[in-house]
Amino acid sequence: MDSYTVLHLALEQGYEVHAVSFNYGQRHSKELDVAVRVCADLGVSHKLVDITAINQLLQGSSLTSSDIDIPMGEYEEDNMKSTVVPNRNMILLSMAIGYAVSLGTTQVFYGAHAGDHDIYPDCRPEFVDAMNVVSAIANYDDVQIISPFLHATKQAILQAGVDMGLDYRQTWTCYLGQEKACGQCGSCVERLDAFAKMGLTDPVPYVQIWWCMLLKKFFIPSKVKADKLDDLQFFVVLQAVIFGLVVRRAAVLASVIFVTLTLWGWMAP
Repeated sequence: MDSYTVLHLALEQGYEVHAVSFNYGQRHSKELDVAVRVCADLGVSHKLVDITAINQLLQGSSLTSSDIDIPMGEYEEDNMKSTVVPNRNMILLSMAIGYAVSLGTTQVFYGAHAGDHDIYPDCRPEFVDAMNVVSAIANYDDVQIISPFLHATKQAILQAGVDMGLDYRQTWTCYLGQEKACGQCGSCVERLDAFAKMGLTDPVPYVQIWWCMLLKKFFIPSKVKADKLDDLQFFVVLQAVIFGLVVRRAAVLASVIFVTLTLWGWMAP
């Protein structure tokens, strides 16, 4: 979602784009498949570089090690720290800068954003600043890393995409490589939160848990179009409905007890 928006922003600003994606042995290739398709549709030059051999050096992350579970829930440091791939962005940016030098270009666009700062050290402003210094030292030609959303939230990125009329059905954010997004990993939660705050429905299909489908069908008020709600919005509505049902049942039970006690009082000798 972030890189997709940055790609379109660069194109809109008139840049000749040479996209590059890396297969570094991540758990699935869904994002890479999406990148290939998007660039083909846009007619953008795109290189998919296989560096999977490096995976043996980047263990200890849930994104590269199948024996480590992907964390579910909120996008917070304690929960998401296992998704950090050691030195990943320094390695990938170094190769992207090298590619830029070989092309004779002067800029590399990078999709880091403010929501990544607490969790990923290689997405922070000081990292980008330092990489720019190293790039200038390491090459005769100065190549600068451009990070248009470095200080922006996920919601701000989505807003920029909406303003450009982007179709986010063409993106993939989920850490799992299933047919549909899980809606529960930190990456999905952050994405869904951005859409919810914008009052929009995420067009990407999400896994439907059977009991959620039943609840949507039979227990959500008919005036609420439950099938139009994303998972985050649905659970907010669900909590309200459950609270209402509990209060209603409690009121009915209290009434029954009151009537029973009243009748018993009348009938008692």
